Amino acid sequence: MNHESNCWKDAWMAMGLFVFTILSRMPFCSQILYHWDSVNFAYAMREFSVAKEQPQPPGYIVYVWLCRLVDAVAHDAQTTMVSISIVASALAVVALFGLGRSMFGRWIGVIAALFLATSPLFWFYGEIALPHTLDALLVIVSVWWLYEVMQGDHRYLYPAIAILAIAGGVRQQTIIFLAPLLLFALRRVGWRRFLAAGVLGALICLAWFVPLMVLSGGVSNYMRATGAFASRFQSTTSVFMGGGWWGVGRNVRKLTMYTLYGWNIALVPGVAYVASRLWQCKSMHSWERSIYLLLWVGPALTFYTIVHMGQQGLVFVFLPALLLVSVVGLTRLSVKRPYLLITAISVLLVVNVGIFCLIPEYPLGPDTQRLLTRAALVNSDRYYQDRFEAIEEDFAPESTAILAANWHHVEYYLPGYVRLPFDVVGKWEKGEGRPKGNYQEVLATPIDMGLQMNKEDQAVIVVFDPFLLPFSESHTSTWELSLKHGGGLDYFVLTGEQMFHYGTQSFGVRGD
Repeated sequence: MNHESNCWKDAWMAMGLFVFTILSRMPFCSQILYHWDSVNFAYAMREFSVAKEQPQPPGYIVYVWLCRLVDAVAHDAQTTMVSISIVASALAVVALFGLGRSMFGRWIGVIAALFLATSPLFWFYGEIALPHTLDALLVIVSVWWLYEVMQGDHRYLYPAIAILAIAGGVRQQTIIFLAPLLLFALRRVGWRRFLAAGVLGALICLAWFVPLMVLSGGVSNYMRATGAFASRFQSTTSVFMGGGWWGVGRNVRKLTMYTLYGWNIALVPGVAYVASRLWQCKSMHSWERSIYLLLWVGPALTFYTIVHMGQQGLVFVFLPALLLVSVVGLTRLSVKRPYLLITAISVLLVVNVGIFCLIPEYPLGPDTQRLLTRAALVNSDRYYQDRFEAIEEDFAPESTAILAANWHHVEYYLPGYVRLPFDVVGKWEKGEGRPKGNYQEVLATPIDMGLQMNKEDQAVIVVFDPFLLPFSESHTSTWELSLKHGGGLDYFVLTGEQMFHYGTQSFGVRGD
């Protein structure tokens, strides 16, 4: 009877966490594809091609399949992917409750789940069109069920293997990151179960790997596309591709910032607890659990340090482990002081919610550290929507070209316009803020660019992104169109005799 009562209690807690997370996300959903990769996934829903970076390597084929399935109902790429992000984030919160309950007890599971649900970074990614909350869900479930197997409950063995193999189809690196933990968890299952689990995992992996290779034109084409993509990003970051100490420093800086923001002030009790145990030369209550958590966190941290640290949502592969440590530390440090524990939990949750809901995108002013908050979602949507609306209302597609760093969004949302890509090196990268110079020098008339002259015998070149204006050779030749939420959209007006210089380092109007 007591066991049945506990099961119902856990079920109600899980349902409450799920509903809380869903309801907290619904008012803040982004309206425009947030990231370059989001556009890649949107195109992949129409045509899967790793060579065209639809999506980008390594392929994310299971995620694309899921998107297509949901899109059969939603009929909109943005709605589809955001819906997946919201539901996956809620299920990830529930899964962390289950993992925490299994490893440390029910209330540690509940608190850790609440910390994940309100983490500003995790909250943000639950509102945008990217697969990182789904990856987090699959990682947490894999870690949870493998822990149950390690504790002797072999009922979880094959489901855990199945989930981990599916996770590899969503993001192939996940299998590599969790491989040491997998071997540690299965060390006592016996060779028959181990082989059977291996066969099951291999079959599920083949179920997505074979279609991935076929759709990529074979293994050699896939490897060629993946290698070219990796070298484009890792040549300056990976110690194996010439990144050196500069690359390590860049990776560590980004990894530290993103982890701290995701972990937030919950890191205080976590760090304090670990430090106190180390200072006193005491074990973390269970060497097996400690090793298990280290094997969860260690491989991803190592890869992100010496190979490449990308966008912020990548920390979700290990962030739940840090939150569990923080909650354990909070409860251990507050033992026999329940009021202190309740107060600390309340403060941490309120701070998390306050940061996401109230803190501006650039709390210290422009050109300072950016925080992914509700304000960042609003600003991103307005940035694109204002420009898309202004261009469609004021400039005819047949006589307008759009020069943009964010040209992938322009390509997706304004397909009828001529695009002039002008890429700029991003923040924290080598050559930050400089043009990439990926394109040939062009000096062309509007007709040469495929434009038709309008009724006034003119053509227009719109500068989509304001941060490109410093590279203009013709500051006095620009016009400005006011945007709905402030700011302006700059553009050049060309007559039939004028030419537009579109170079590797600058752009501008030439001729009278």
